[in-house]
Amino acid sequence: MFPTAAWDEKENSAMCEATYGEEPQYNWALDYFGGRVPKRDFLKASNIIFSNGDLDPWHAGGVLEKINDETIAIYIENSAHHTDLRLPNAADPQTLTDARQTETEWIAKWIDQYQGTNFVEKVTPKKSVAELLAQ
Repeated sequence: MFPTAAWDEKENSAMCEATYGEEPQYNWALDYFGGRVPKRDFLKASNIIFSNGDLDPWHAGGVLEKINDETIAIYIENSAHHTDLRLPNAADPQTLTDARQTETEWIAKWIDQYQGTNFVEKVTPKKSVAELLAQ
């Protein structure tokens, strides 16, 4: 899918400087937002779902383990980049359907904590996933 291509940081940096007059900041996102050591950098984070699919080439750089009790990490087998954010369809693997349900329940829990409501009860299915998809 992706042919092998040579890449040289010094050569790329020189091209950027010559073309744009800027030196690339290759580690800017990690320096600014953190993530080199997720368990340290995101220790006080809350209300974050770190979702990664095994077919997503970006998952290698993702947060794959739960950081604390206010975050969740979901590794979705047979799923690609952002597939969990797309509308469901009958071709979705069960792992993806389960991940979406887990995400929905966590978000509902956070809404309940903030608003003092019981929204999580409304999003927890009383029917099987197959019955819900058939509607």
